[in-house]
Amino acid sequence: MFPAEVDSPSELPAIPAMEGLWCYLFYFYGVLVDALSLCEGPTKLHASELNRDQYIGRWFFTAAAAASPSSLETFASTDSSIFSMTQTSSPERLQLEAAIRLKTGQCVPRSWIYLLKEQSADLATEGRPHMKTELFSGKCPDSIIVQETDRDYQRILLYSRVLHPAEGCISDFKGKASCLDMNEFLLIPRTQGACEFQAF
Repeated sequence: MFPAEVDSPSELPAIPAMEGLWCYLFYFYGVLVDALSLCEGPTKLHASELNRDQYIGRWFFTAAAAASPSSLETFASTDSSIFSMTQTSSPERLQLEAAIRLKTGQCVPRSWIYLLKEQSADLATEGRPHMKTELFSGKCPDSIIVQETDRDYQRILLYSRVLHPAEGCISDFKGKASCLDMNEFLLIPRTQGACEFQAF
């Protein structure tokens, strides 16, 4: 009914040396695979501590990602977008203007005010109290990742200083999006000429 008692360690069955070696190799292989497969999410930037000179100026909207297609619907009709960030006369207010080219060829201007609250890591949007904007660094020094969260969507957006960023920059963005479980991906087509900024 019960296993026989083992009187001494010498009576324990010996594991062949090669079998033990294979056990160790498989163990270390598993550890290595786990280490390499860890997701590398984007590194958050503290909005109130940004070097503003680094982010003021023109940006090309390059790609977007979200967990659901509905969070990207607003960009489905977009062919290209150029954004311009400027500092207003008030240090806690940043002006963002957009020149959006729709797939129909129409140009649509947009404008937002971002609010930099002291000690806040995020940007608030004037007139949209439920919207939160977070900034993240990208793989390429001439890019930035922006995460937008509102009541009915959450998405991340890739902006670049150059019109055609390197494929590695876009791949890095897709990888970071995947780490956030945002596997719906949209690359802005840019098949038409860019629109010019219009006065508001």
